[in-house]
Amino acid sequence: MEKMKLQKFLQNSGFGSRREVRKLITDKNFKINNVITADPNLEIDPETDSIKYGNKVISLKIEKKSYFIFNKPIGVISSLKDPEGRLSISNFIEKIKERVYPVGRLDYNSEGLILLTNDGDLTNFIISPKNSIPKIYLLKIKGILSQDLKGKMERKGVFLDGKRVKILKIDRVSRTKGNNSWIRVSIVEGQKHILRKMFKYSGHPVEKLRRVAIGNFSLRQLPSGHWRELTDEEIKRFKKLYNYQSEPSR
Repeated sequence: MEKMKLQKFLQNSGFGSRREVRKLITDKNFKINNVITADPNLEIDPETDSIKYGNKVISLKIEKKSYFIFNKPIGVISSLKDPEGRLSISNFIEKIKERVYPVGRLDYNSEGLILLTNDGDLTNFIISPKNSIPKIYLLKIKGILSQDLKGKMERKGVFLDGKRVKILKIDRVSRTKGNNSWIRVSIVEGQKHILRKMFKYSGHPVEKLRRVAIGNFSLRQLPSGHWRELTDEEIKRFKKLYNYQSEPSR
């Protein structure tokens, strides 16, 4: 096996998510050939180097890359565990044999699509803003979004937290009996609570939020609280649509 960066090897071996693995390394939990390291980019040879977590030698191998979609219900933490003991994704995916991790997050009061995978390269590609992977949401907002405001938000975006946030597209879906409305929003940004902040500051607070797609990965008719494995065709189509290139091992 050729040399790999320590973080990449641990991720691809299912040791933890990108964020978890990087923190464990920078907190000096690993020894390579009995030397403590805090460098996630340290190049190792998994076949010949000794890797210790704490003082215990660990033996890992690269896992088969797996990809799943989970339809997160409201009231579920979008991580694999919660120190407060609330429901998390782990409570719903016991039958998935592979060690997979969520790509990005949805807040506690939001629902919808979360991608689960052990493919660290694809995870990094999706969450990086420079790759402009669209995330599509259905929002129930208070009131009716005017044509003028809709056009302005699409053209100029919204200024939030010191930076301008762009919206790719807003589509009207329907009105409710209470004179509120459902809209479909496509966005590439990924900051915490970004859509809730955006529409609150625009005068139309979000009442419900559901993510329905990331790129070409969509919920389809997947019920809330259920998961399905992505097909090879869906993965190939994503990589072709967004010119995906896996990072080199070195």
